[in-house]
Amino acid sequence: MRDPLTEARDLAGWEPSLGVVSVYLGFDPGDRGGAWRTDLRNGLDQLLERAKEADHERRVALRATAQRLLSRFEDGELRPPPHGEAGFVEVAERKGEERWWPTSLAPAAGDCVQLGGRAAVAPLIDLRCRERECGVVLLSSERVRLLRLGGGELSELEEWELSITSLDWRERKASSGPNPTHGVSSSGHDQFHERLEHNRRRFLAECAGLVGARLHEHDLDHALAFGLAHEQEEFASGFHAPGIVLEQGARADLISTPTGQLADHVLGAAEEAARSRDRALVERVLEAARGGGRGAAGRQDVGEALAEGRVEQLVLDAAIGAPAEDLVRGALGGHAKVALVRGETAEPLVSAEGAAALLRY
Repeated sequence: MRDPLTEARDLAGWEPSLGVVSVYLGFDPGDRGGAWRTDLRNGLDQLLERAKEADHERRVALRATAQRLLSRFEDGELRPPPHGEAGFVEVAERKGEERWWPTSLAPAAGDCVQLGGRAAVAPLIDLRCRERECGVVLLSSERVRLLRLGGGELSELEEWELSITSLDWRERKASSGPNPTHGVSSSGHDQFHERLEHNRRRFLAECAGLVGARLHEHDLDHALAFGLAHEQEEFASGFHAPGIVLEQGARADLISTPTGQLADHVLGAAEEAARSRDRALVERVLEAARGGGRGAAGRQDVGEALAEGRVEQLVLDAAIGAPAEDLVRGALGGHAKVALVRGETAEPLVSAEGAAALLRY
């Protein structure tokens, strides 16, 4: 999957002469009243009101741009797909350049319409980081399913199954599988079960290698595993995929749950895993800042470090609003990583004015 910072970095360098209108629309499929249309109109009206004292060329161009935006959504059937849309429109009297992205999540409240010399990229990064896809692995001792989670929806990718009768295992829904190694038959009941357990453990460990390869093929950099404790341990022992993080989703037997019924189990675990990662990151960054080493806290110190190109990882409270934009742009220019956190996870950043960073040196 494309790095969410790449498209934001490309967008950040765009600077039309009269500015850019940034539009973030959220669409609730259950809302037949079109509240998002009202938000768009109100946002554009506010932009025009604030531009009353601007020079004539800018006022005319902004009115024309607002009209083009409204016209784009005049068709009652045209709605942001499927939960939202982010758009960046050049301010111009005649048709200017436009860039649009569908989003699988609704944007944060307050991001609807913004006018600036450049595109507002911080909300786009927030959206892209929150909607990043991941792999989902469902485990049992005799069956493994690999799914993709993206945009709040699950889709099946691969499935493998152990054949009990021959103590072999085979791959389902795939063009090819590993060369089977036939187990040795046993006439004794205890010996058979001992061999069966050995093959179950081998099956999980070898499937871990196949899952890692499939995750690479599908450009997924992390996965959540669901299964009983011993199944997760056996699977983890065989998972060696550089650049891919395997996390525990839940210790639950979901192997036979239909895909359409998995959403509640998987989405909750995915959100908690993301919060856990964010909490650990915030703690690590603030600890580095407190230690007086490779860390900075507070908007001024972080801003200075960004200007010097010393930031490796920027962490921001998504609620700080406008100040985030300059800090994010500084991070993009210095090829630093960016994380926007919110809610309880962001509370420790209050003492740092909502901004902290890990430094390269």
